[in-house]
Amino acid sequence: MKTEKYDYIIAGAGTAGCILAHRLTEAGHSVLLVEAGGSDNHWTVRMPGGLRAHYKPKSQFNYHYYSVPQKHLNNREVYQPRGRALGGSASINGMVFLRGHAQDYERWVKQGVQGWGYSDVLPYFKRLESCEAGADDYRGDRGPVNVRKQADLSELDQAFLAAGRDGDFPYTDDVNGQQQEGFCRFDMNVDKGVRASTAYAYLHKFKGRISPKIRLNTLVEKLVFEGDRAVGIQYRQGKVSKIAYAENEVILSLGAFGTPQLMMLSGIGPAAHLHEMGIKPRVDLPGVGQNLQDHLEVHIQHHCTKPISLNRYLRPDRMVQAGVRWFISKTGVCARNQANTGAFLKTNDSIMHPNIQFHFFPVFFDGWNPRHDVSGYLLDTGPMRPTSVGEVRLRSNDPAQSLAIDPNFFSTERDREETIDGFELGRETLRQTAFAQYDAGEAIPGPQVKTRKQIEEFIREHAGSAYHPCGTCKMGADDDAMAVVDVNGKVRGIQGLRVVDASIMPSIASSNINAVVMMIAEKLSDAILGNKLL
Repeated sequence: MKTEKYDYIIAGAGTAGCILAHRLTEAGHSVLLVEAGGSDNHWTVRMPGGLRAHYKPKSQFNYHYYSVPQKHLNNREVYQPRGRALGGSASINGMVFLRGHAQDYERWVKQGVQGWGYSDVLPYFKRLESCEAGADDYRGDRGPVNVRKQADLSELDQAFLAAGRDGDFPYTDDVNGQQQEGFCRFDMNVDKGVRASTAYAYLHKFKGRISPKIRLNTLVEKLVFEGDRAVGIQYRQGKVSKIAYAENEVILSLGAFGTPQLMMLSGIGPAAHLHEMGIKPRVDLPGVGQNLQDHLEVHIQHHCTKPISLNRYLRPDRMVQAGVRWFISKTGVCARNQANTGAFLKTNDSIMHPNIQFHFFPVFFDGWNPRHDVSGYLLDTGPMRPTSVGEVRLRSNDPAQSLAIDPNFFSTERDREETIDGFELGRETLRQTAFAQYDAGEAIPGPQVKTRKQIEEFIREHAGSAYHPCGTCKMGADDDAMAVVDVNGKVRGIQGLRVVDASIMPSIASSNINAVVMMIAEKLSDAILGNKLL
């Protein structure tokens, strides 16, 4: 039998895995990139306006996970979607491109992660992007990922920004630049009307010039070891299990859920839990699966007096027209995402940097199938640095089974107060003069929800995840017993094994996290290759 060998094996072809495959192959190394999902070559992935399709139950591009019952959210199981395709969750997300706040990275340093301050990460944010507005001290214009603002905002988006001015809130021209705080136009990673996931930006655009070996529809079952060194993976295609070997390193890029799962299945994790699952511990690392953090968000919806929301495009004939336009020219409503404006705000002056984020949507939602015969708009709001921390655990020793995911949402008094404060800020925004001509009344939660106690109960019954899980294999200093990897992503107690994905964040960034994962992969690609850090 022929031995399958590569310089590097990357388990997981999501946001980070695609970047690593590009950078390592570009440097002349042989790379195997393994992905449990299939190809991303489908119009619902490539079309920015098609993103709702990924969250419907039959979507092949989504794992459709749910949390365990959340005791602080009325024992509800909260939806936790994850991408199942080349590109990972970047192939199904909302394409809102945000870096977080500079102070997030200074906090990482205080948490023991040296070399990850803002001055350390900024050059990598700049390297990965091609900002259509041009380069400056904060932005790059030569990277693979195209980043742009929507040029022609909808009438409702313009009203939202005007409401910020009416409320005497700050405004920022570039939320990813010098100032995060304020109402703003969001950046989106869309390239000439096409979703600019890292699969698109780092693999498809360079096809023929770089050539990692990509195995799709392939499940990594466990790591292969020789002594205390990871030397490969055991993977399954169909019913056949095979082994591939890595001369240099095995890199885990399976995300906040998949990476700790594979580590625990391979005997790396909390020893007591592994014994419970019938797995012999190889390295007792208590932090594997711990420190799960995610953003909680709650929605406020208003009916609109005019038929000007995106709902009007959902009439069947108009959907066909919009789709045809996109297929022909990659323009029109289908060539953009749906959250073009938002805000980062502080709930009081004692807070150093914004602790609340808004996304504004000029559409009235009714689950994942909004109606075409209504018109309205939605504001979602939530705290950016939650103190509620959860965990992921194995349900079994079968790699095809999902994890027990427990974000422990809404479990601290601080999170409860900040979520309610953010909700009230959102209501205040939607009641500003700028919305007067559009406002046909608050539909959700409705005027009957008035007091903070009533708002809290509404949140317990209706709040959901913003789909930003991270932290489950966190970076940390040598004296941090719960740290799983060092500042270069190397796993403690095992040679030849590294983690590069959202799981290594010591704490969650103050924004959507997809661009943060891109930065992590860019920075650690230099560490892996031994390049001088930017």
